[in-house]
Amino acid sequence: MSTNSIVSLRNTDIFQQDSLILHNVSLKINSGEFVYLIGKTGTGKSSLLKTLYGDLPLTKGKGKVCGFKLTEMNWKNIPFLRRKLGIIFQDFQLLNDRNVEENLRFALKATGWKNEKEIKQRIDLVLTNVSMTHKINEMPFKLSGGEQQRVSIARALLNDPTLIIADEPTGSLDPETSQAIIGILHKICKLTDTAALIGTHDFEIIKQNPGRILQCIDGSVKEYSKE
Repeated sequence: MSTNSIVSLRNTDIFQQDSLILHNVSLKINSGEFVYLIGKTGTGKSSLLKTLYGDLPLTKGKGKVCGFKLTEMNWKNIPFLRRKLGIIFQDFQLLNDRNVEENLRFALKATGWKNEKEIKQRIDLVLTNVSMTHKINEMPFKLSGGEQQRVSIARALLNDPTLIIADEPTGSLDPETSQAIIGILHKICKLTDTAALIGTHDFEIIKQNPGRILQCIDGSVKEYSKE
């Protein structure tokens, strides 16, 4: 495992509009690291994740993600940052009017892919990584929640991300399916040296799977020990 810093925040304040959510946040995540971000609802998990992928501006402190300075983010360069990221949501956010393959093709074309042979090869690879090649022609609404989340993970992997950011990726799934999803993410990070930051409130997942833990608590972010 290399030790390149993928996420670096120093003395940062996280805001939602004019409301201070988290104060004086400093943290680092290196390539290949698997990190959980825990905390009760409303403690700032989603706000921190949104700041990292440029959905909320960083106005105080220093922050860098995948080589991009967060204080310099604007509508022109946010797309370049997001090409380095694989973002996974709780509600899957798949397009229900097109099948699995067409969902992935749409995402590739939106990020500049043009060669049809390369597009097909990439789709086959990411679906293989999540064991979903047999569902390539299915419509999302015909898939189970766990299968839809596998497809959303495949979509997040399309551009070979440096960092996977997942906000409650198992929040709508049963315990067994949740374990399978986290297992897939662990496997991918290990194989590709990709870093992962997983926002969750599911302590069973944290207990049963390895990973460093950060906790949003009392307006700050602290290291948390399983012990």
